[in-house]
Amino acid sequence: MIQRNNNKNKSCYTKSTSLEGMASLEAEQKKRIERYIDAFKSLSEKDPEGFEKIAPELLRRSVWNWRGADPYFSERLSLWLDKECLWTPFNEIIPKTRDMAIHSYEVAAPSQDILGPAQKELFSRLKEKFSGDYNRWDAAIRDQFIVLGMLAIAGKEGEKQGRMIHNLGIGEGDSGITQGSNAIRAAKIAISRMAKPMKIFNPAKGNGYERVHSFSDSNTADLVARFVLSLEASALLPTTLRNNYN
Repeated sequence: MIQRNNNKNKSCYTKSTSLEGMASLEAEQKKRIERYIDAFKSLSEKDPEGFEKIAPELLRRSVWNWRGADPYFSERLSLWLDKECLWTPFNEIIPKTRDMAIHSYEVAAPSQDILGPAQKELFSRLKEKFSGDYNRWDAAIRDQFIVLGMLAIAGKEGEKQGRMIHNLGIGEGDSGITQGSNAIRAAKIAISRMAKPMKIFNPAKGNGYERVHSFSDSNTADLVARFVLSLEASALLPTTLRNNYN
């Protein structure tokens, strides 16, 4: 009996020691990561040009180590490193699931049976507006389609103005922000007039590249997104948005 009790005590002691050891290792790992982040921050301040050159490769290697071969996120990361990092935090492009991949399939336009009177009128106007060969559209109609499509796919969560400006093909810098902001405003005004009496956009929030534009209703956004994606002109929209819509 005494021997058995000793064994039990030894077993509990071993388990407790093991848990303490794991906690110690986790604390050490956390501290190391904090120090690495501080070191990178210091290097970026001391040698910004050098850090700007090596940072993209460090990110690519880390993503490969984490996810392996992932065509979707690889393309998403490349777009982010190219321009989108200027207005989108890195954590916003991280896939929600490990197995997220590119989906390519036909999207059907919403059935007339599920539309209310105001929605039927809206889609009738949209069909008329965005008819014909999209390659022959003028700049105003093209901008309206891209703005409408990007905002519809984003839904109530909204889309950053910086990414919209980039996909409208407008340059960078203060003049680019001003020109892009004006183009987005003009497109939204034209679309809002078509949508009357429906109010489909929320007031925009924020400034510059970080300014967020959004739909006011997620159901309407979904219907419009499906309409937009059913058209050949959806080729004008960013590939990652089209492929990731479900």
